[in-house]
Amino acid sequence: MLLPARSGRLVDRLSTAGIGSACRSPRVAVVIVNYNAWDDVARLVESLADASEVSSGCCEVVVVDNGSSGAVPETLRSPGFGVRLIERGENGGFAVGVNAGWKTVQAPWLLLLNPDVVAETGFLGQVIARVQWLEQTSEDVPGIVGFGLRNPEGTPQPSVGVFPSLARTLREQLIPRPRRNYQPAWRTRPGPVDWVTGACLLVNTRMLAATGGLDEEFFLYYEEVALCKTARNLGWRVEYDPTIEVVHLRPLQNRQVTPRMRVITRHSKLLYFRKHLPHWQFFGLSMVVAAEARVFGLWAYLRGRPEDVRSWRTVARVQRALRRGACLGGREVLALADAVPSA
Repeated sequence: MLLPARSGRLVDRLSTAGIGSACRSPRVAVVIVNYNAWDDVARLVESLADASEVSSGCCEVVVVDNGSSGAVPETLRSPGFGVRLIERGENGGFAVGVNAGWKTVQAPWLLLLNPDVVAETGFLGQVIARVQWLEQTSEDVPGIVGFGLRNPEGTPQPSVGVFPSLARTLREQLIPRPRRNYQPAWRTRPGPVDWVTGACLLVNTRMLAATGGLDEEFFLYYEEVALCKTARNLGWRVEYDPTIEVVHLRPLQNRQVTPRMRVITRHSKLLYFRKHLPHWQFFGLSMVVAAEARVFGLWAYLRGRPEDVRSWRTVARVQRALRRGACLGGREVLALADAVPSA
């Protein structure tokens, strides 16, 4: 499906058609999953709550807290109209948080936002205009739409990928880490794609109901890849629309991976391969991860980095458990990762 060149004009056209007036019920529910990022969440919610789309009832904002420590900001403890806070007692991961928010809303679309994104004035109007356009131009609406991401300095941030495979994983080891998993910008085009990142993601709730929600066995990372894979298998389209964009402050590929996060990310990738690819590819990846754990674990030992040694030993333990067919979900992996001190 071809997309309009710019969504700003679309917002103006649909505003005159009634999108700027009060809505009987929200068209879009923004879901923000938080864990110990209260400052980011408060900033993002404040910028969204000021939008006319929230005050008119066309959009609501739902913050799902996964058992964060520290005091809840007063602006979220007593939120204004169109903003709700759901407090969970434990950190179940991103998928658990999204599903918890989804089950409390009636809106036909969810907009998933990471706490560390910056949404400029007019962003929600653009999103709702896009929803209107999708619903009015075709009965075959997409299941997932990923929007554009930019780095704080304004450069494009990769957010579109091709479904993982064993061969692709091996090739990616020769690519600098910030560019792994994602298609290069010159190969990324608007329209149908394999998968889009979950930092800024529009989700059709009919599709979400068909898939049963996000897979809660993933604690963090690859859950959006798994969702896109399942959606496409069920006949839903996944699209990329860079005409609407936000700034993403701290993507994982630009951050140093801590020993704790190393365990979580390796589990997520292994779990994706076990669930969505032929067994021989999962087995091949598990052998790669096992070799990686031995080599880098030895290198960490020689360098006198005990926290990395323990991390790689835990990675090896996770891959052995998954290869044996164990049901090792996100919460179990979090407990293993938490037992590894960070650097």
